[in-house]
Amino acid sequence: MPALVYLHGFSSAPGGNKGTFVRHWAEARGIAFHAPDLNLPTFETLTLTAQVEAVEALLKGLPAAPVLVGSSLGGFIATAVARRGAPLRAMILLAPAIHFARRRMTSPGWARYRERGEMEVFHHGAGRPLRLGPELLRDLPNWADDEAWRIQVPTVILHGRSDEAVPLAESEAYRDRNPGTVLHALEDDHGLLASRSLECLRTELEAAFG
Repeated sequence: MPALVYLHGFSSAPGGNKGTFVRHWAEARGIAFHAPDLNLPTFETLTLTAQVEAVEALLKGLPAAPVLVGSSLGGFIATAVARRGAPLRAMILLAPAIHFARRRMTSPGWARYRERGEMEVFHHGAGRPLRLGPELLRDLPNWADDEAWRIQVPTVILHGRSDEAVPLAESEAYRDRNPGTVLHALEDDHGLLASRSLECLRTELEAAFG
């Protein structure tokens, strides 16, 4: 039986709502579950490179190709790991921040961070604001070529039509350039915690392990 690996989003932690839902689903079926803390090396010194390398190290220790569930930034990390050749049974991406690096390099909301090299971010895992330092800013250009990625892993995306954090168009574009991808556009926001969204996630988990 392959393992189930959950990758949480930016300024979050493994024990969030979706991570807990996925963990309970796996434990009820006796499926090995892993949810690494991706605040690496720390949230203040966060880099995408450290996150990707940590997930790759985890996957190398597994006996079989796992199912990878990635939420928001965790969805981007999942695609990066897949693109670099990690063996995966399937990916389920939840409102994936496909263009995280490019958007952070250009979005008005992060202009002050780009100017100062630091910003305060409310961290949902810690329950309080934390400082984000310049390491992420320096690392972003290494991951900004994502539009060129072509990934051969069977992939399902769940994305809310009312998502104000990550545009649905990003998932639509990803699906269009990766023909093996299925996209479910749901009546939900970025959280994907509506009952129909969770039921869709449950269905896709069952299919991935079927």
